[in-house]
Amino acid sequence: MFTIEAFILAAVFGLIYGFLLQKADFCFVASVRDFVSVKDSRIGKGVLVLMATAMIGWGFALTTGLASLEQVWAVPIGLTNLFGGILFGIGMTIAGSCASGALYRSGMGYVQFWIVIAAMITGNLLFAFIYDPWGREGFVEPLTFTDKGYSLYEIGLPFMVLPLIFVGILILIVVKKFGVDGFLQGVKNSVTDWNGNPFKQQHWDVRFVAVLMGITATIQFITLSSISVTGPETRMGGVLVASIFGEQAVYNNVYLNNMFSSYPAIGLGPEETLVIFMVVGAFISSVLSKSFKIRFPKAKRLPAAIGGGLIMGVASRIAPGCNIANVVAGVGGLSIASIIVIFGMMIGVFIITKYYFKMPIMLFYREKDAA
Repeated sequence: MFTIEAFILAAVFGLIYGFLLQKADFCFVASVRDFVSVKDSRIGKGVLVLMATAMIGWGFALTTGLASLEQVWAVPIGLTNLFGGILFGIGMTIAGSCASGALYRSGMGYVQFWIVIAAMITGNLLFAFIYDPWGREGFVEPLTFTDKGYSLYEIGLPFMVLPLIFVGILILIVVKKFGVDGFLQGVKNSVTDWNGNPFKQQHWDVRFVAVLMGITATIQFITLSSISVTGPETRMGGVLVASIFGEQAVYNNVYLNNMFSSYPAIGLGPEETLVIFMVVGAFISSVLSKSFKIRFPKAKRLPAAIGGGLIMGVASRIAPGCNIANVVAGVGGLSIASIIVIFGMMIGVFIITKYYFKMPIMLFYREKDAA
């Protein structure tokens, strides 16, 4: 995994993800927030298409033998999944962005989301240093019901059965609401939404982007690893701790030591490279579409950026995982824990949007706040 080829491959995946995320303004928190606040389901449809594509991709990889069940990302099941998911949903709504959304917006020049990312990494480290012994014995182990994760692929059915059932149900729901012609027109619109040079175009159809992301994630699953953001960010924080306080500060911490257990040394690996290049990919996309601009946040937004980021960082370690890991790798792998985490995230976003503050749709849409 730590070959030069793996690092190059990770960089390529990161560039693709960052480019695609920026092109569609793809953000999980917006998918729930926009629907709750103004009944807009544009991004929500993209999330469902991404889930469906990931499931088909994972099922195909397992069916053909290109990947094995041992590669499927599934974590222990418990109330930690729900609690961590709710906290993460609360944090990302306050911060104004999910984990992947913060990365692509950073690449667009939003300084606020650099602050969010820094706060998230701080939250990751905060959890690591309270995990042992208080966090582990106080709530992680008591709220965890299984020692290992469980994937519905383990039921024993042919691997493509459950993905095809899920996708079939989604298609039936859409056809029932819009008719066959409406469904086909939606498919056509998603792949023909072009105006001139697509690379210079500011926006791509979110459904088309979701399919491309799902295919990319499937190829990554087969060739490298499952996609994640907050895990690599935690290791980045560990590298920072080691550079300041020495490597023993990491090795003496149970949680951080475990995070580097498969690494030959404390340092950045392919997964961290992928995350870094997601920012680069978003930067390239925004430059091509002439939407890059350094944007400094108003002072009144800083507490939300810092507080929301800290909550997201801590919550991502409790759940565990962020939105993109659970939505893509978790749902693609039919992980029970990830389904619970996603449900919790939706609850968290709903609570803050509905009862705390009602964020206007597309709050961070590049054209609206470029001024």
